[in-house]
Amino acid sequence: MVNTGTGDQRYHRSMSEYPPSGPPAAQGSSGYPAAPTGFPGAAAGPPVWPSPSRGPSQWPTFIALALALVASGLAIVGWFRPSPPPATPPSKASTYTEQQISDAKTRACTAFELVKTGTTLQAQGGEPNAQPSDDPVMRKAQSANARLSLVAGASYLLSHLDPGTPQPLDEGIRKLSSTLMDIGVKYLAGAKNADPPQAALLSEGESDIANVAELCK
Repeated sequence: MVNTGTGDQRYHRSMSEYPPSGPPAAQGSSGYPAAPTGFPGAAAGPPVWPSPSRGPSQWPTFIALALALVASGLAIVGWFRPSPPPATPPSKASTYTEQQISDAKTRACTAFELVKTGTTLQAQGGEPNAQPSDDPVMRKAQSANARLSLVAGASYLLSHLDPGTPQPLDEGIRKLSSTLMDIGVKYLAGAKNADPPQAALLSEGESDIANVAELCK
């Protein structure tokens, strides 16, 4: 028979030479070991992941969220709010002084008188009371000068309109300038006085001249 006493004593002694690494794990409420509070081998202390703090430190987050909601609401209100109507532009009477309006009228009317004199003179051959020349070349040159005077006169009238020009005079001179330009360009394109469209423009030009002359009084 084998003596097992010595073996048992050796077995128990060898088991006692390896003490447990720590106290037995605490049992949780469910019967399973509680979750460890740190990494293996770490010194005992507070948990590795601290619980979130509670108290006044959360207020900045709530305040920032509230401000963001208010800003979003204001943006939506501003988006759907109708735009204000455009401001009415001030009239010339409220923009310019009486002296400025008077000076602008004088300048426009002086230009009108000069253009009327020049176009009438060139229509008569370039000299007061001049008679049509018998020379075909001279007659052609005189006709060319008369036509060009209409185009140049139209541009001159527009260049002497100031912003302070009274509105009726401003509109009258612009109308006359457009008519003179049409007459002169159509003359250059070969139109004749007897042509119905040209005759209508000549009549319109006379009416425009009479209108501006009345406004310049």
